[in-house]
Amino acid sequence: MPATDRLERAARPGSRMLPTDALFWYAEEATPELRPLVAAVLILDRLPDRDRLQKLLERWMVRIPRLRQRVVEAPLHLGLPEWEDDPHFELEYHARDVVLPEPGTDAQLFEFASAVFATPLDHMRPLWEAYLIEGLQGGRAACFFKVHHTVMDGVASMAGFDALTQAHRAEPVRVPKALPMHPPRPPAVRVARLIRDLSWNAAAGMSAAAGFGMHAVLHPAQASDSVVHAIRGLRGFLRDLNAPTVHDPLADPATGIGRRLDGMTLSLPRLRRIKDALGVTLNDVVLTLVSGAVGRYHEHRSVHVDELHCMVPISLRLEHERGALGNRVGMCNIALPVGAADPLIRLDIIRRQTNAAKVDRRGAAYPLMMRALAFMPSVVFRLLAQAVTGRINLICTNVPGPPAIRYLAGAKVEVIYPFAPVAVGTPLSVALLSYADVYGIGIDTDPAAIPDPELLHRYLAAEVDELERRARVHPPAAVKIKVQRATRKGHDTRPQRAAS
Repeated sequence: MPATDRLERAARPGSRMLPTDALFWYAEEATPELRPLVAAVLILDRLPDRDRLQKLLERWMVRIPRLRQRVVEAPLHLGLPEWEDDPHFELEYHARDVVLPEPGTDAQLFEFASAVFATPLDHMRPLWEAYLIEGLQGGRAACFFKVHHTVMDGVASMAGFDALTQAHRAEPVRVPKALPMHPPRPPAVRVARLIRDLSWNAAAGMSAAAGFGMHAVLHPAQASDSVVHAIRGLRGFLRDLNAPTVHDPLADPATGIGRRLDGMTLSLPRLRRIKDALGVTLNDVVLTLVSGAVGRYHEHRSVHVDELHCMVPISLRLEHERGALGNRVGMCNIALPVGAADPLIRLDIIRRQTNAAKVDRRGAAYPLMMRALAFMPSVVFRLLAQAVTGRINLICTNVPGPPAIRYLAGAKVEVIYPFAPVAVGTPLSVALLSYADVYGIGIDTDPAAIPDPELLHRYLAAEVDELERRARVHPPAAVKIKVQRATRKGHDTRPQRAAS
């Protein structure tokens, strides 16, 4: 089944919110300054054709009906919220045009996106906004999208990106027939649906337990292995959840309200050469670079910390689920050794942790816990969301993006900068998305805690150079020239870390 068809089927009205999605809904309620968003800035080589863009948005609405749906709480908050069609849906409210003032720099673009990102979505409407931004230097344009995390995770957003964009600049746009809107359900019907869903959950739970018991009788060895894996994963999950908090002095002045978004790019082939030379995963390389850059930034601010807790989302999607809406992610807590100056030492520490997480499959325990909580009143989700916030120092998410160039209404998408949320106690998130041969990196910071995030750009670039040197990778001549030019521009003035 095509990804767009799966998106359409998953977004039918009247469906109750999945437990893994509901946690993001209640997290925002428990922490009002949190913006649980999946967001991105798309840099375009020109202004899209307006007529084609209008048709694309209309097609997008048809292919992803969830974009026309709003959230409705369950009666008396006894169950998870529902999705229903918004009877007052207005595309013009969600899709807006903006013109940057001259000179239209990238800094102005990110300043605008920061203000939009910091503004909460209207919970009485469908949970997304899109901005076409004109006036960027060099005749370019940009789009900024923000979608609530209850609607989709980062991997699902790529299916939505494919539904909105085209493979060729002149590819025609055909708008399918719009699906009929469903009127809101009366309160009595919603109460009946809640009772039905609660009864179904209880029956499904008992059926699953009975089925597992029968399976255990018929296949004791397989059942034993399943129990061992489940216990191992749950133990790793609880170990992450109960890990002692680490105090980061830089987070003390954070307000959790302000946002500053910044973007940079790295060469994907270059990072792949490094990971191949070291025999590790690309994600291990990314976490090593981030930990080194964060460590350099703490040195710059004269703050010493040995490690910081980083939340690393893990996609749990099977191949046939890549186009499904909602969240199919687990969470893994990685202790980044930011105090270690040697990148190979940092890499080894991180690799051992990520390997352990893969072995015990603790990430898979997260959705299992969420499904178990589906039997509980929604207040349990609120308490869990409140308990989780503030237990991590930073977020680093890595999403595989489109391997080929895409076009939006005739405009080439040159770079995609993804963004993840920050909150009080977690003033930094780093999101990475691969697109063709480029890694787009979105850095989201609380400016009260990190007033000069542009240094993180410099330190990330320096960490790539250092890890490449230690891995004994010989970059192509073009890359060497680029590095030499950067040095002549003064990048050699970066603070140097003392050897450990």
